[in-house]
Amino acid sequence: MAKNRRKKRRKNRSKQAAVPRPQLPRPSGALGREVESRPNATIASPEAVSTGGDARPGGPHSEGTVVGTVVEVGREFIWIDIGGSRGKIYASELMLGIGERPADRYAVGDRFEAFVFQVNPDPESGAAQFSIRRASPYPEALAGLEVGSEVQATVVNTYDLGIELDIGGVRGNIFDTGLLLSVGETTHERYQPGSQIIARIHAINMQDRELVVSARQYAPGYVEALKRRTVGDVVSGTIMSFGSDGSLWLDINGLVASVGPRDLDLADGETARDRYSVGDHIDGLFVWQINHEARDLALSVKRNAPGYMEALQRRAVGEVVSATVTSFQSNGGLWLDVDGLVGAVGPQELDLGDGESAQDRYAVGGTIDGLFVWQIDHEERDLALSAKRNTPGYAKVLDAVDRGDEIDCIVAEANEWGVWLGAAGVVGWIPASELALDDGESPQQRYSMGDEIKARVWQIDQDARDIILSVRRLAADFREGPVARGVTIDAVVRGTTLQDVRMPIRVLTVYSDNAVEIPPHALSLSTGMPPRFRHDQVIRVVVTELDAEGRPTRLSHRQTLDGWEAEMRRLSHNTLVPNARPVPPAALSEAELRAGAAAVDLGPITGFVPEEELDRETGRNIATHNETYRVVVESVDYERCIATVSHDRFEQRWQELAAGFEVSAEVDGELRDADGGIALLDLGSGLLAQMPARELPDSDPPGKAAPDRIGESVPLRITAIDRDTQTIHVEPRDQWIESLIGATESETLEFKEVLRGSGSKNGRRDMTHEAMRTITGFLNTSGGNLMIGVNDDLEAVGLESDDGLVGETVAKKIDSAIQTLEDNTKNVQPLNVTDDLHGLVTWTTPLVRGRTLLVVTCRRGPDGGVWLVGKGQPQFWIRRGQETVQLHGREAIRAHLRDRGQRSTASGEANSDE
Repeated sequence: MAKNRRKKRRKNRSKQAAVPRPQLPRPSGALGREVESRPNATIASPEAVSTGGDARPGGPHSEGTVVGTVVEVGREFIWIDIGGSRGKIYASELMLGIGERPADRYAVGDRFEAFVFQVNPDPESGAAQFSIRRASPYPEALAGLEVGSEVQATVVNTYDLGIELDIGGVRGNIFDTGLLLSVGETTHERYQPGSQIIARIHAINMQDRELVVSARQYAPGYVEALKRRTVGDVVSGTIMSFGSDGSLWLDINGLVASVGPRDLDLADGETARDRYSVGDHIDGLFVWQINHEARDLALSVKRNAPGYMEALQRRAVGEVVSATVTSFQSNGGLWLDVDGLVGAVGPQELDLGDGESAQDRYAVGGTIDGLFVWQIDHEERDLALSAKRNTPGYAKVLDAVDRGDEIDCIVAEANEWGVWLGAAGVVGWIPASELALDDGESPQQRYSMGDEIKARVWQIDQDARDIILSVRRLAADFREGPVARGVTIDAVVRGTTLQDVRMPIRVLTVYSDNAVEIPPHALSLSTGMPPRFRHDQVIRVVVTELDAEGRPTRLSHRQTLDGWEAEMRRLSHNTLVPNARPVPPAALSEAELRAGAAAVDLGPITGFVPEEELDRETGRNIATHNETYRVVVESVDYERCIATVSHDRFEQRWQELAAGFEVSAEVDGELRDADGGIALLDLGSGLLAQMPARELPDSDPPGKAAPDRIGESVPLRITAIDRDTQTIHVEPRDQWIESLIGATESETLEFKEVLRGSGSKNGRRDMTHEAMRTITGFLNTSGGNLMIGVNDDLEAVGLESDDGLVGETVAKKIDSAIQTLEDNTKNVQPLNVTDDLHGLVTWTTPLVRGRTLLVVTCRRGPDGGVWLVGKGQPQFWIRRGQETVQLHGREAIRAHLRDRGQRSTASGEANSDE
C-alpha cells in the first residue's frame, strides 16, 4: 500500500535540507584526487545525461559519468558542453586547492569526465548536476564517515552561500544556514581559506555521494530547543537568505527553518525577493513539519492565512480536483496550489511514460485536471493528490486484487519507513515491519529503485485506492495465528492524522476487510491527551471485541503502551481524577450502552457513572460535552479494565485529602502533566497541585516539561491552598530558599552562620539563644525565615561548618541541630494560655549549592503574643527592620500587639478592595 506521503516528504525534506539551494553545489566529500582532462574522450549522449546511466553503453566510461568540454569559466562555476547540452559544475565540485578559483585550474576547451550526481535538472539551467570530485573511488572514502561525528575541517574556499571544507582528504560543504553567522554577515567576512573549524557531519547520501556538515545545527542546546517545538506552533523568524527555488531560510530563535515558495502568500508574478529582504522579521509562521533527522523546521505563511483551515475542512477524500503547479519536488514530484490550499503529488503518483520526468510533462504555472484526493492532512494542513489513482481502469485493476494475492512489484522508492511500489498497476506500500529485514538493516540498504520483488497483499484501502503488501508473509513458516480477545496484533493507521481529543483513528488489521476505529479514550494513558499518529504508521493494538465471524471490531492501543498495567493499578478506591473527559455514546460498546451509564476517560481505563447519580440533564452533559469532568473512583474491575466512579463525592473527597496538608509544608509530588505551561503534580490519591512548568527543577532550558519527565518525583513546598476553588499551588522545595540567599536581612529574614558554634574557630559562640530570640521576634511580628548556615558574605557554608554540633557526619549534625531546635522551642510560650502554637514553627534542611542549611520558617503568631522563657525573666521580642528588639513593660507590649492588629486589618481591607 502507498506509504504515507507525509513520511515520504519528511525524507524529501531531509534531502532538501541537505541541499538547500541549487545555485550552491550539492555537498559532498572527496579524496583530494585531481581528475585530469581527457582531450581524446568521446562526448556522452544527452540520453546518458538524463538517465545518469553509463555515459556510453559499452564504452570506457564508468557508471554514471559523462565527458564534457568547458565552454565558459565563471567565479564559482564552469559551464560544460555535453553532446550539445549545457551543464554547470560548481566550484566546490571541481576539487580545487585551498583558495583556488575555477579560472586558476580550467580554461575554455578543456575536456574531462564528470560524475552525474543529481538526475533532476538544475532549476536554473534545466541541466543535470555534475561533479569531478564525486567520481570513484570517492564512495569508499565517504563510507568511512558517520553522521553526527565531530570533525576538524580546513576551509578550502568560501562562496556566497556557504563554505567548502576538507575533512582529512574528504570534501564537504556547510551552507550558510548551517553556519553561526549574524544576520547580514557573509561567509567571506567570517571565514578565510586555510582556517580551521570544528563542526559535525549532518547528512551522508551515498546514492548522490554527498556530504553535508553543520555548525549551527549541532550547537549546544539546539536539539533540545527543536524538541520543544511542535507541529501547529505559530512562530516568528528573521530571514537569513534566499533559495534559488524562491524559498526563504530563516532563524527561529537559533533554529534553522525554511518557507518554500508554495507556502508564501505572494501576489501573481511576485517573488520572495520582491516582498522580503535579508534581516526582515516575519510573524505568524505556521510550523507544518519538524524534521528531527535534518534538524530543521518547515514553515508556512499560507497555511496560517485566514480561512485556510475552513477551506481545508470542506475537502474530502475521494474528490477529484484541478491544481496549478507551484514547484518541483527534489525527488521528482510536484507541489501544487488547489484553490489556495497546498497540495503534493509524489513521483509514484504521476502517470508518466517510461523515462519521462515531471519536468518533461509539466511546467510551473501549468494546470493539471483530474487529481484524486487520497489523503487530507489536517495537522500539516495540506492535501495528498494523485494522477495515477484517477486514471481510466485504475479502480478496476484495484478491484481485481484480492487480499492474500502474491504479486510482482517494482520498487519506486525506499526510505526508513519502508518502500513504495508499483504493484499490479496500482500504488502499493510495504511498511518496514513487513519487509523481513535483517537485524539493524534498513529498507534503503536492502532495496533500490527499480528492484523487482514479490509480495503478498495484506490490506486494500478502497478509499485511498492503494494497497499494503508484505514480504515476510510469503515465508512458508509464517503463521498469523487465530485472533482472540486479549491478543496483541499489528494495525496500520489509515486516513487523516488525529486532530483533537474527540476524533478516533482508523486502522486496518490483517483480520478485517474494513477499517476499525479506535476511540480517543483507547489511545493514551493521559486523559484528554491522545498521541498523534501518521497515515500508514504501524502500531500495536489489543483486540477487545470480535464480531460473529471472529473479526476484530474493537481495539485498544493504550493497553500496549509501557506502564499501562501500572497506571491502571494506580486507580483504586477513593482515587481522584480531576480531569476525566467524557466518552461519547458512539465510542461505547452495545453492552455499555444498554447499561445506560455515562462514561468518562480515566486514562488507562474507562469509568462509568452510576445511573442513580445521573438526572436527565447531567447525563446528557456528560455524554456530549467535550470538557473535563471531576470524579472519584469507587471501585475498579481490573480484569474487565473498567471502573465505577462518582462525580457527587469528588468535592468531599478532595477536602478530606487536602486537610492533610498545610501552607509551607514540604511534600513530594509526581509530575503527571505539563500541558499549556502548567505542571500538574500528584500529591497522592490523585490530589493535584499546580505550578508554572518553567519552575520545574532541573528544567534546561525552562518553559515546558519534556514528555520523558512525566512520572518524575519532584520535591515541593506548598504555597497556597484554596479550598473554595479546590486548588493547591506549589513551588520547588528549594526555590524559595535560593531566592532568599543573596537578599538582604529584613523584618522577615535573618541569616546565621552557625547554631552551636563552639568558639574554637573564628571566635564562634553558641548562637542558640540568639536564634530563639529571632524566632520569637518573627512570631510576634509578621513571621519570617531564619537561615542557619549562611555567613556574612551570603555564602552557603552549611551545617557542615558548625563545629559545635554533636557528631562527625553531616547526618548526625543535622540530627543534632534539629534536636537543639526541638528542645528550645519548648521555651516559646503564649501570653494567653488558651492560644495554640502548633504548626507555627517548622524547619527544613535543604541541600543548597552542595551545603546543608537549616531553614526555620515562622508564621505570624497568635494575637496575644508569645514569651521566650528559660533564662531569667520571660522576654518579649519583636522584629524591627533587620534587628530583633526586646520590649519591656506591659504597656509597650500591648501597644505593639495593638499596632500589629491594626496593620493586619488595614492590609486585609486593602487586599479586599483590590
